[in-house]
Formats: sequence, structure tokens, C-alpha cells
Amino acid sequence: MSFETISLRLEKADVHRIITEDVEGLRSKRVDDSIEYRGNDGMLLAVLSDIDSNDGAESTLRYQTSILTPPLAHGRTKAREIRDAVAEYRKSR
Repeated sequence: MSFETISLRLEKADVHRIITEDVEGLRSKRVDDSIEYRGNDGMLLAVLSDIDSNDGAESTLRYQTSILTPPLAHGRTKAREIRDAVAEYRKSR
């Protein structure tokens, strides 16, 4: 699997609230200082983390962009739902 990372202008807690309200069928779990999002099948879909940045970014979201086999395509679709839920808060470059 491949992942892409985007920077967000919101703090991790705010992003987490948006994701959990907007995307159904997710399980979230705190791991160290990050939050992992998994599908109901246990597949890792995305990881949300805090970031120390001087450029206005408050958090980062790593989300799944490619799959290993066609049966795993649902995970990529769900990861895009996560990304789309917070896309308007993406920090512009």
C-alpha cells in the first residue's frame, strides 16, 4: 500500500471530530501521539498527527492512495472519504 500526506490548518482534535462525524464505518485508535483510522475490516486507512510548523499547518493526515490487490479497493475508497472530509482545511503550498 502507498500513502500520501497532506498538511492541514486545523488542530488534530478538530480534524478528528470532523472525520468521525463525516465518515461512517471507521474505527479510530490513539497510537503514541497520532490517531489511526481503520476500516471495520481492520485495514489501516489513515493516520492523523500533530505537527510543529511555522507555515500555518497544525496537523498532517497520511491516507492510503494505492492497494495491493483488487479486494482491498474498498480501503482506498474509504481513505479518500477521510481525505475529502477535511480537504477544505488543507494548507495551501
